[in-house]
Amino acid sequence: MHMSLPIRTKEELIKEVEARNKLRGEAGLPLVSVPKEVEKISEAERYRDFSDCCEAHKDLHDKIADEVLAKERLSRHDPTWVPRGLLNGAGAYGSQIQERMRQIWKLAASLSPGLCSDMM
Repeated sequence: MHMSLPIRTKEELIKEVEARNKLRGEAGLPLVSVPKEVEKISEAERYRDFSDCCEAHKDLHDKIADEVLAKERLSRHDPTWVPRGLLNGAGAYGSQIQERMRQIWKLAASLSPGLCSDMM
């Protein structure tokens, strides 16, 4: 796991993109849309934070995966089923795990921004 970096504020991102645009202009490159670039960077930082959270709490991720697998096996009436490829349900299986982890991540973030690394 790499060191978790804080998610920057919108104002910090706007300043960064404006500074980059100044350099782009001086270099004769086309300028980027500040709102679009801020959204792109913000989304990347949220994804990085979520990924770091999943890595930091791998034990919880594995527990959720075990629960989802047990439910999937029960619904399929197949106690030996394992996810193998998108057409065999692996995509839905992985999506369920990601969604549960995302719910936990959002709850932790709403309680205290940046809390995920200390979560639970």
